[in-house]
Amino acid sequence: MRRTTSAVGGRSGSATELIERITAERGSDAVTDTGRHRLPSRHAEAVVTTEAPRTSSMTRRLAPLAVGAVVMLVATLVATLAQPPEDPSLAAQELSNTVARTDPAQAPPATPEPTPEPTAEPQAAAEPTEPPATPKPEAAERKTAGNGQAAAPRKSGEGKSAAAAKGWTRAGGDEFNSGLSPLWSPYDSEGHDGAGRRTPDAVSVENGSLVIRGDSEGNTGGMSWKEDQRFGRWEMRARFPKGDDQYHPVLILWRESGGKENGEIDFAETTSASPDVSFFLHYGSDQKYAKKTLDITQWHNYAVEWVDGRVTGYIDGEKWFESTDSETLPPGKMHATIQLDYFPEGGSPKPTEMYVDYMRIYR
Repeated sequence: MRRTTSAVGGRSGSATELIERITAERGSDAVTDTGRHRLPSRHAEAVVTTEAPRTSSMTRRLAPLAVGAVVMLVATLVATLAQPPEDPSLAAQELSNTVARTDPAQAPPATPEPTPEPTAEPQAAAEPTEPPATPKPEAAERKTAGNGQAAAPRKSGEGKSAAAAKGWTRAGGDEFNSGLSPLWSPYDSEGHDGAGRRTPDAVSVENGSLVIRGDSEGNTGGMSWKEDQRFGRWEMRARFPKGDDQYHPVLILWRESGGKENGEIDFAETTSASPDVSFFLHYGSDQKYAKKTLDITQWHNYAVEWVDGRVTGYIDGEKWFESTDSETLPPGKMHATIQLDYFPEGGSPKPTEMYVDYMRIYR
């Protein structure tokens, strides 16, 4: 049956009256007003009865408004919570209580995380390594002279060389980094053509360079390499500071035994006051030569190549002398010499010196 609302006074019937009316219409027994669940004696359905509180008409009128206000309040709260907070740090705090505070002074001390124990990895087989590179003798640090004499000037780089340009293979020589090689024989004899004297005291090694000095009395020095050979290539890096023109620096290939017929190659000869350098190829009582303008006070690389049927001279890797005339070529073995020769021309010579950074022999 359709339930209706009483129109008397615009009020709804009470819950008790409504239940009594429904019970009378269905012909069922009255339900006692206990407010508890029970089963009626003549029906199987359970009926829940509750005594409705008696309320005044004002309460009934304000109830819908209160409900509406509560609904609006809940809706406003939900909408407020759904919006993103203006302060990101506040939003972060609302989303998670584990976010660190932005103020380091207020932040709780961090608990260090346990460090995992390193896992031992299998050792890979060690790869063969090359031995550490040995500095090239020419690049080694020069030591200061320990004999009270002026230190020899440092060379400025290797410069251009015939050995590098031609790809010669190194076979020996001396870098003058640890004194003189035992393969040198310093002269101890009278000077060139009997003038002055050659003494071992005039020969020294300073700052990685050979130094030969001539004094004001014509005492000077020179030395020769002990090993002779037929054919080969030699290169020396040298400088000849400005000095007295009575002293002649000279780089030589000298014959194995005496006799001018065996030849002589002066692949760098000059005076200590000259603006040039000369190449002399002596044979018998004659000679072939070349001259080149050059600042001899600076480091230069002087080289000679002696092969079957040819003698060639080089300065800083550039050819400047050559002879293929068989009559001019040395007939026997030769060796390198370094000399500061004295050619007296009157008056005491001014002290003079020459420097050689290395003497290298190539095949």
